[in-house]
Amino acid sequence: MPWTLWLAACAPLPFLAAALAPGRTAAVLKAARLASWLTLAASLTALASALIFGAAATPSAGVAGLGLAVRVDVLSAVLSALISFVGLVVVGYSRNYLGGDPRQGRFVRTLCLTLGLVLALVLAGNLAQLVFCWIGASVAVNRLLLFRGERQAAVLAARKRFLVCRASDLCLIVAAALLWRASGSADISEVLAAAKGASGAEWTVAAVLLSMAAVLSSAQLPFHGWILEVMETPTPVSALLHAGVVNAGGFLVLRFGEVVAGQPAAMLLLIVVGAATALFGSLVMLTQTSVKVGLAYSTIAQMGFMLLECGLGAFSAALLHIVAHSLYKAYAFLSAGGAAAPKIASPRKRRAPAALAVVAPLMVAVGGSAAAALGVGPALDPGAFVLGAVLLLGLARLWLDAWERGSRATLIVAAASPVLLLAAYALSQALFAGLAADLTATSPTPSRLMVVAAIATVTLMAALVGLQLLLPGAAPSPAWIRAYALVSNGFHLNTIANRWVLRFWPAGPRFAASQGAIQ
Repeated sequence: MPWTLWLAACAPLPFLAAALAPGRTAAVLKAARLASWLTLAASLTALASALIFGAAATPSAGVAGLGLAVRVDVLSAVLSALISFVGLVVVGYSRNYLGGDPRQGRFVRTLCLTLGLVLALVLAGNLAQLVFCWIGASVAVNRLLLFRGERQAAVLAARKRFLVCRASDLCLIVAAALLWRASGSADISEVLAAAKGASGAEWTVAAVLLSMAAVLSSAQLPFHGWILEVMETPTPVSALLHAGVVNAGGFLVLRFGEVVAGQPAAMLLLIVVGAATALFGSLVMLTQTSVKVGLAYSTIAQMGFMLLECGLGAFSAALLHIVAHSLYKAYAFLSAGGAAAPKIASPRKRRAPAALAVVAPLMVAVGGSAAAALGVGPALDPGAFVLGAVLLLGLARLWLDAWERGSRATLIVAAASPVLLLAAYALSQALFAGLAADLTATSPTPSRLMVVAAIATVTLMAALVGLQLLLPGAAPSPAWIRAYALVSNGFHLNTIANRWVLRFWPAGPRFAASQGAIQ
């Protein structure tokens, strides 16, 4: 067993120690900063160990096989390094963001506790540790959401998340119990080994429950409402949630990829919920005038795409998606204070684009993604096909602007960008496909359902981009105005959720004044 494994096992300890640091705010900040650097060093050591020595795990320390253990493989090492880096940035940002706040020390302690538990979650080598850290990190996040408990929207967001996450906890606990019983061990390495080629009701139910736990924790439709209101908390919490904690559901599916991939019912659940959420979030995001609310819907959509990729068997693409989205979203939230509100095009201010300017980019995006991305097509690798096609569809706006401006330099950039993007995506996909080769023993063979789901998702996304380009030039009508209002309010799903939560968990009279803003 490599000595680096034991050093990697210490990665969560600096943050957990900083959460218990005594003294005033200045001492807590110094402890948190030191913990950030120590954790990053330990996580990078874990990544180097996984790349050099391969997967390894410490013996479980506990009773009846249940206890603490650390598993270091590419998945846990990559995510550990990612969480440590985001934690370093968020802790540093919190130093100035909450400077002068008398509760800054308490906030930083809770932030370190959350980061330590999330790190212990991704490094867990035992089912008991995984369940404990899953629940503990969720409770710690709720404490961060209630940092400004005088804001009623923050209280409502915390309550909604609390209820959804307790349902997720229940799914995970039952799934872990079934896996323990079916495999005869709580050691995750042995569970994954037993899952290869396994069949039976216990494995099927466990896989479905694992998928359901991931859906509930990842702000998926229709349990997404809480993530729209976390902006009532300090910005570092928003960045940590959107760039780290919300990825726990994706990590859960990837960690037990061997279990989930062998059960069609679990894969179908991920495909249906992931695709529906991705399309819903992408559509509603286009109508938002608030920068942070738009970013929240973007997170909902991206988590949907990530779970869809898992359902399509593209586990390495899902891991790549998690890393790329986390880095982007952490930057986006921490810099959102200096961003201008997005300009929503008015039907009276923009002429309808030429048909060729709309149709050509969409055809190039959909057809090119199937043929150019190193032979990746819907029948070969549906998950990678979806991710590559969506990346190219995102360039439709650039192509349209180049067409309308007509300058030679702009047209050259617009023509070169898909080639560069495809090359970068192909290299990244190949790298992560090699790194994450041990997530499942064999990649699931694409079924007809997977192929149809991939093509349907890309087709609907292409239609969504076309709608975005064509509607600003359309003549206003009462039907369009009503549809726009419905979409911009998220089809009122969050309002319905608020009413149900308040009915189940009644609030005091202070909520009455804030209901208009919340809804």
